[in-house]
Amino acid sequence: MIDPPWPRKKGGIRKERPNQTRELDYRTLPVNTTFHLLDTEIFPLGIENHVVFLWTVEKFLAESDNQMIDRGYKRHARLIWDKENGVAPAFTIRFCHEYLVWYYKSPMLKIDKVMRGKFGSVIREKSRQHSRKPDAAYNFVKQLYPGHKMLDVFSRETRKGWDVWGDEVDYF
Repeated sequence: MIDPPWPRKKGGIRKERPNQTRELDYRTLPVNTTFHLLDTEIFPLGIENHVVFLWTVEKFLAESDNQMIDRGYKRHARLIWDKENGVAPAFTIRFCHEYLVWYYKSPMLKIDKVMRGKFGSVIREKSRQHSRKPDAAYNFVKQLYPGHKMLDVFSRETRKGWDVWGDEVDYF
């Protein structure tokens, strides 16, 4: 599971928070820097047959695909996290979802037989703190691949049964 620190800024500054800046509460990285880190620190770990679940938003959806395809991955599915709330940039539509994109290298690691067809492509869980991902997504992956080693990259939270990698792994 990879939650890249996409290079984004906060939306409008609120009058109630005069000292607020447009910077997020965590360090972001340029896309090329993020994937360079993945190339040098994560992908070479030597895990033979594996899958990648990559979090992304609309702005970085195409870039995510391009970066992963350049590394020899194929997209299996785009899952949607319905956050049940969201921001409305420029007062247009409310962005209340994120993507969890499932990538693999051939042959695709097979899921647990009893889980075939048990999940849909939409994860519904109300969002909590900014950048905190839904527990349902981690449970989903654990049920698909029980007994496999799990790694959460750019993690801000430790979870039972998952190794974590990032600079704020105990934030939540």
